[in-house]
Amino acid sequence: MNARSPTSPAELADRTVQLVAYSMFAIALVFCLSVAEFFVSESIASVIDIAVKVLGIAILGLMALLFFAKIRPMSASQRRQHLVEDGFLQTAFRKAMANSWMVSFLVLVLLQALDNLVLERLPSMPLEITIKAVLALMLLLFSIFFLFYTRSSSDE
Repeated sequence: MNARSPTSPAELADRTVQLVAYSMFAIALVFCLSVAEFFVSESIASVIDIAVKVLGIAILGLMALLFFAKIRPMSASQRRQHLVEDGFLQTAFRKAMANSWMVSFLVLVLLQALDNLVLERLPSMPLEITIKAVLALMLLLFSIFFLFYTRSSSDE
């Protein structure tokens, strides 16, 4: 017999959202490291490349855990109930997503406006590095907002 009390659908949904948010933070770190590889020497870049691969494996492990342990065994009706619950973390997730999207675009617009002052000083970056930098910015902002929303309410 299972001695633990059954977990409510809202708690399951919150755990799932939290796992997704941590995975998004790890992906942001991967993108940041990939961008940093462009600016460092080859010896340091090889170390960063290994770190990127390790983080990639960790992310795949988290996502596999989420999918195979939590979501796949559920029936379609259980999946719908599990994902529509309005738990605390799901609300924070939606707020963080909306605010990080808005701030990301504000930062990009500011960078565009300050093109001659800021971006001119950077070396000419390939498109791949630029895209990774933008994705890193968006995911890091999401992670910061998510952490802010989950920390501020737990202190009250």
